[in-house]
Amino acid sequence: MIRGLAMPAAASVQEATESCFPERVRATFNERAEGWNRKYSPGGRLLWRLDEFCVALTRCVEPATEVLDLGCGTGHLADHLNQRHYRVTGCDIAERMIANARRNFGNETINWVTVPAAWTRLPFPDGTFAAVVASSVFEYLADVELAFMEIARVLSDRGILIFNVPNPGNFRRRREDWSERLTKQRWIRRSVCVIPRARRYLGYLDLSKNRYALQKWEHIALRHGLLPLGNRSQRPHRRPLYLFTLRKGASEDAVKSKPPPRAP
Repeated sequence: MIRGLAMPAAASVQEATESCFPERVRATFNERAEGWNRKYSPGGRLLWRLDEFCVALTRCVEPATEVLDLGCGTGHLADHLNQRHYRVTGCDIAERMIANARRNFGNETINWVTVPAAWTRLPFPDGTFAAVVASSVFEYLADVELAFMEIARVLSDRGILIFNVPNPGNFRRRREDWSERLTKQRWIRRSVCVIPRARRYLGYLDLSKNRYALQKWEHIALRHGLLPLGNRSQRPHRRPLYLFTLRKGASEDAVKSKPPPRAP
């Protein structure tokens, strides 16, 4: 923008909305921090994720290596990996989540880091980690391209990224998409939001904004030198969350894996 020129009103509103989005995410997860431990208790809704990420990680990375848990929440995944002898750093934008993680698992063997809500650079040197794991993080990011770029930077050569995202092929995700589109009409949203549970649900859909096709996730990652491991077409597509495993490749690997251009 040329300095001194006024920004159009519509652009001002859009930029203001985008700039406050990370703070909205931070505030939401701070509000949920106290009850988050229950999701990992026996029978908890998120308990299954621990083994899924651990199995994927152990297939690619030996224990006793450095792992970053990006968006670590209350620290349960970080602790699960630490118990399997990985050297884990957990970071999150929600300071109450980090405070709970410290209370849950202490500071002796896991490094807990709070990052600014609108971070543009992760506070780690280049090539620090053999792996980065991110459980239900990418859907809430304000800038997906920036996140992939920074993850690629802090990964060592041939480092591994494991992350999950909402699976658009799953029935629950299609229902969420329908609900989000339907409640764009203000009168419907006002009517529904008198119910506290519905209000919380729609708030979640507002923040879970990155709902891409699986192929698009792979294409974005590839632009930053992160190459998919395995053949996605041979893996099940129907779970609510789809787990990606990517490897940081050399430049020649990225060229070989680059998808062909679309026909005009």
